[in-house]
Amino acid sequence: MGTVHDYIGGKVLEDIAKALHVFGKTEGELAGTDIGRRMLDNIREFEPVVVSFDEAVDAVHRADRVAVGERVCRALHTDSVFTESVFIDELADAMVLEGLAGKCSAEEAERVLKKYPKHPLIISKVSEKHQEICCSHPPECVYWLAQKRGLGCLNKAAKS
Repeated sequence: MGTVHDYIGGKVLEDIAKALHVFGKTEGELAGTDIGRRMLDNIREFEPVVVSFDEAVDAVHRADRVAVGERVCRALHTDSVFTESVFIDELADAMVLEGLAGKCSAEEAERVLKKYPKHPLIISKVSEKHQEICCSHPPECVYWLAQKRGLGCLNKAAKS
């Protein structure tokens, strides 16, 4: 399970870089291969879920603390499209302390999410709780690239 420490300590970024390297050096489906199974096991620890804007906003309003910052993986794609992530509770606290995000209100976070209507929202677990909402950029997102290579890792939020 990815932890808050993994985010601020750089392990999450290192793992994403390794996965992107595999995607860049291989072709075709990875489902059913040893490397594909290992990658999928690592990704599933984050339990990424594609959520609607309303579902993301609901998660933000249920949070005790909220912060906004550049999406974590963008450090690997400095020339890519800029989008932001919303961090919740313990992850928000840690990202603010590390200078990687700014504390904000739920309403401010909602405005940030609204700024990127063409970017699918993904909520991921960190330290066993969904604490990151990313305005993803599919051409570079490890989750979307895994999907494209046959590693079904993205679930849709259950409708209530």
